[in-house]
Amino acid sequence: MRRTYGGFGLHQQQRTKLHMTPQLQQAVKILQMPAPELRAFINEQLEDNPLLEQADWSAASGSSAVSYRNSGDYDSLRHVPGQTETLEQHLLEQLNVDLDESEEMKRIVGYLIGNLDASGYLTLDIQWLAVQLEVDQALVEQALQILQQLEPAGVGARSLSECLKLQAERLPECHPLLMSLIEDYLEDVAFAHIHKLKQRLKACEADIAEAIAQLKSLQPRPGASFQTGTPGYVVPDVIVRAAGEEGQFMVTLHDAVFPRLLINGEYERLAQSANRTEETGLFLHARRSAAAFLIRCLEQRRVTLLRVTEAIVEEQAGFFQFGPSQLRPMTLLDIADKLGLHESTISRAASGKFAMTPWGTYELSFFFPTGFNKGHDDAISAESVKARLKELIRTEGDSPYSDQQLADAFAQEGIPISRRTVTKYRESLGIASSIHRKR
Repeated sequence: MRRTYGGFGLHQQQRTKLHMTPQLQQAVKILQMPAPELRAFINEQLEDNPLLEQADWSAASGSSAVSYRNSGDYDSLRHVPGQTETLEQHLLEQLNVDLDESEEMKRIVGYLIGNLDASGYLTLDIQWLAVQLEVDQALVEQALQILQQLEPAGVGARSLSECLKLQAERLPECHPLLMSLIEDYLEDVAFAHIHKLKQRLKACEADIAEAIAQLKSLQPRPGASFQTGTPGYVVPDVIVRAAGEEGQFMVTLHDAVFPRLLINGEYERLAQSANRTEETGLFLHARRSAAAFLIRCLEQRRVTLLRVTEAIVEEQAGFFQFGPSQLRPMTLLDIADKLGLHESTISRAASGKFAMTPWGTYELSFFFPTGFNKGHDDAISAESVKARLKELIRTEGDSPYSDQQLADAFAQEGIPISRRTVTKYRESLGIASSIHRKR
């Protein structure tokens, strides 16, 4: 009998609830890790757990390891990358070797060089620089003139106009209209206001076109070629190769990303013989359990990623056979239903993972594009629309299509796309509007 007081009471009931244990959290985390993060995690585990050791995967059968043989005509030293010269080093070498200036002037010019931005511009005020150097402002201005004489042309400029002007002054044949364009009409050139330029410059369209062509040959960022940085490398998790039969593809895992881990045999024997009630025995058994669980997680990750990629290859067969233009719209749920997995599992498996294909290396999430006419035979992805858009613009001739005309062309091909979407795709491809393409 149950008693209640004022609408309150005690109730006992059973219900199921998903609880994320630490082991399950680790398994999910391992599945979601991209290749570089996984490699770093495995290295940490190898250092922390003495029972873990890495198998010699390069000697294993089916390994994708590549061996290089040094033939007699191969000089390995020729393939060692050298250190890239920076803009500052390039300018200081000219200052110290090629110029005959006083040490005081070299000190000032060197200070200016050290304050150039990545594009080669001097953005600091001359008066402020004079105060910092504790010299007369005229000396700083003289040092700036010396700096602007160095290579590359345009370095040390304080504005785009000054940068282009410094380069134009060194041209062997400077168009009569070029300086006017640089000093007064850069914005009109940028927006292709040819009619306005004809009125203001009192020149014909052919002369203006020649001057603009010469202007475009100049470098607006003279220091750009000296910019250095560590390139980002992508390590593919899976490799998709064409099989023997036409239209068939084979999916393999990149072994360098998936090192095989084993439990050390000697420590295994110690763990079996150790007393679990003692401190050493407790330590060995705990480490052995952790090692075994990690190995299972890594194997599960391998199996899941392989299954997901194979399903993607089956569903996106047109892409792997004919290229990005045949990419079809697909969702995570499509692959989840195909494999009998949860949608979140597919999301974790695809996130940050890369596949090397015959058409390049792509992140797995690339193969889940939005699109048009999904569920029909004529379904097409956004990437395919972009590829078709580039093709239409490439073949438009002397009369560029407006965005509305491009949308109408897609409609005739059975692709329901709005003018606004055409504009968004065109801008994402870095393609100018029809007005600017005409110019």
